[in-house]
Amino acid sequence: MCLRILRWRWSSLLGLFVVMAVAGCARSPFQHQVTSADKPWTRLNFNNDPANFQFIVVSDRTGGVRPGVFEEAVRKINLLQPEFVMSVGDLIMGNTTNLARIDAEWREFIGFVERLEMPFFYVPGNHDITNPIMEQEWIKRFGRPWYHFIYRDVLFLCLNTEDPPPTRMSQAQQDYVARALADNPKVRWTLVFMHKPLWDYEEDTGWAAIENMLKDRAHTVLVGHRHNYTKFERNDTSYIVLGTTGGGSKLRGRAFGEFDQVAWVTMTDQGPRIANLLLDGIWDESLRTEQMARTMRTALAGKAVSSELLFIKGEFQGGPTFPGATAKLEIANDADIPMKFRARFNSTDHVHIKPAQAELVLQPKSAESINVQFIVSEPVKVTSLAPLTADWTITYEFPGVPPAEINGRYQW
Repeated sequence: MCLRILRWRWSSLLGLFVVMAVAGCARSPFQHQVTSADKPWTRLNFNNDPANFQFIVVSDRTGGVRPGVFEEAVRKINLLQPEFVMSVGDLIMGNTTNLARIDAEWREFIGFVERLEMPFFYVPGNHDITNPIMEQEWIKRFGRPWYHFIYRDVLFLCLNTEDPPPTRMSQAQQDYVARALADNPKVRWTLVFMHKPLWDYEEDTGWAAIENMLKDRAHTVLVGHRHNYTKFERNDTSYIVLGTTGGGSKLRGRAFGEFDQVAWVTMTDQGPRIANLLLDGIWDESLRTEQMARTMRTALAGKAVSSELLFIKGEFQGGPTFPGATAKLEIANDADIPMKFRARFNSTDHVHIKPAQAELVLQPKSAESINVQFIVSEPVKVTSLAPLTADWTITYEFPGVPPAEINGRYQW
């Protein structure tokens, strides 16, 4: 039971302070007016446990940086509204001792993450700490190259695989991890973030000692570096190498683990639930607007491409024949933005079509035509003709979304 103060008065006659209170309770966040025994829902165990939370992990931005990808990831992360963002390193190009260049690259990157609407946690990669000078520059900006924190009874270990460069974890870092684990023996889960998948190296990197400390507790390891997604199973837990978030990649797709992504992690009592979100699958509410639908309507209906009809005059012995012809293929753009048009003309065994292909850019509210020649070496019986066709593609470019392509076939 809770008390709610309604009003108070001061009485000059009695000198009394009067408080009127009533019993009341907080209202349930879910309210309804369905009174039937059967309900149009399955259960009321909402996924709103305050101990559970969501965060995002971004992966390699460099090692062949593709400008604009990480910046777009920041915009899309703000759409998703996680509680915070983790990283696994390779945030700047680095690999230099030039202080002016290092400073410029860090200022650029910090400018990107300052656009995030939630906290961002730094983890170094080999591009970020390539040499002692870069290590000192990291410490100057971020204080520590390894650290830990607790959030909702989950231990986050943020480690440095370039201690010292390349590909090492010093005894000092191993001792630090030992103390962090000893100080937090009963957390519900331990999450490890670092850059390189040190468990997959043949040489002694110092990781084996840390992995031995972790093996008897519930934990998950997330790394980057290799620019292709791979899940390992070790010590009955997941060790995950993420794809890229703008780093160098052939982008050959899921089977190769080559894609730009963020990892959406939901922490539960049973451990983290990881959803790999590909950047080209995350869009805001303006993914398709009414204006875009209007722009594409004519092309989608197949009305943007037309042609003169071809007539065969007269009857000949054995039936009508086709002596060749010329026709205009008409392309119309009734939209308010430019339209790109491409066509491939499909010659047959009997008829050669010129041109073989064509490309045009039509300005808004305009039309153009292509002269198409159907050439035969000798008249061909119409009954022997294969269809005369052109495969076409119309492309519209809208701001903030991928180009829209519409494909069709015209048949004479």
